[in-house]
Amino acid sequence: MKTVVQFLNSKYFFLIIISNFVFSFDRDFNTSIWVERHHLYSKSSIESLIFYAFENNIKDIFLQVRSRDDALYKSKLVTFNQNVDENLDPLEYALILGDLLNIEIHAWINTYLVWTSPKPPFDKEHILFKYPEWIDNTSQNNKLDNSIYLSPSHPEVNVYLFDIIEELIKEYPNLAGIHFDYIRHNDKNHGFNDEAISQFQKEYFFNPKLVIQNYTELGLSKVETDSLINLWSTFNQENITTLLKDIKNFINSTNSKILLSAAVKPNPLEAKNRWSQDWVKWINDGILDFIIPMNYTIDEKIFIDNIKKISTQINNKDKVLMGIAIYNQSIPMISRKIILSKYSGYSKICLFSYSTIINDDFDLASLKYEYLNNKYLIED
Repeated sequence: MKTVVQFLNSKYFFLIIISNFVFSFDRDFNTSIWVERHHLYSKSSIESLIFYAFENNIKDIFLQVRSRDDALYKSKLVTFNQNVDENLDPLEYALILGDLLNIEIHAWINTYLVWTSPKPPFDKEHILFKYPEWIDNTSQNNKLDNSIYLSPSHPEVNVYLFDIIEELIKEYPNLAGIHFDYIRHNDKNHGFNDEAISQFQKEYFFNPKLVIQNYTELGLSKVETDSLINLWSTFNQENITTLLKDIKNFINSTNSKILLSAAVKPNPLEAKNRWSQDWVKWINDGILDFIIPMNYTIDEKIFIDNIKKISTQINNKDKVLMGIAIYNQSIPMISRKIILSKYSGYSKICLFSYSTIINDDFDLASLKYEYLNNKYLIED
């Protein structure tokens, strides 16, 4: 209650009252936005974020509260982010302010990705030190690079991640949703964790790493090799899907209204075959409530091609927010991609990201103006 009173007495609340009379937004231009973790390090930055969202008719915020196996919320399972004052719970504060202003907060979770620096974590309790056997690997054993992932097919990894999500849902029941990022492998040649291979061998009686490395010496034809590797690919895809299913079942069992979503690769077939991200199944089977394809390309032809491929695979366009980058292209280019998305039946947009707005002086009002003045000029 003290936090609410402080906010009500702040300059932001005064501006909100004024804005009710000053601001008028076209309902056709509303967007969601991704917000990176470093905008949650202080109360003032969280207040600035929430008011910016209110002022600009942003109704959904995807707030990064788990980045590199850390927490920007109070957790008994994960180390609190060292950049945040220990007396501040960034997620709780954002939820309080969001509730005041009717802004939905989704907890953005980096799922399997746990580290991206050439230097090891400072925190000796980090998962890289506690459970090195959980780390994913390639068929060439290139385990330690600058993008380190947990193995979705190690039997203990999904249990750990489920517990993290369960804690979030129980401790923050007024969350609008859980938003999964990096819910995938690092790339096609990943997934070769030793324990994952052992589990697979028990079921299918062959080692996929040996097949890939030595299929000619094993006397296998390419057709036979492809058939075996497809079993391995399906095994990895299903383990990622299982995590989402278990979380969805838990939510249903509690009668929670929390929504599940994921940021996904925009080409559905490539997402499945290269990154083990079978998001077509996730959305069509109701495992996720919606997806956000990261359609970040500046190339309009590729952007449209991704939309066409998405449209051929999904059953309900209302379950898609089109993810559009604002860091790599001009306002007219962004506006046109929003128009193309809406013209194709995707009325909901999510922009990546808030950092560009803050750091690069991106003017969302100019984007709105550009969109509203051109939304009826789209060519077939």
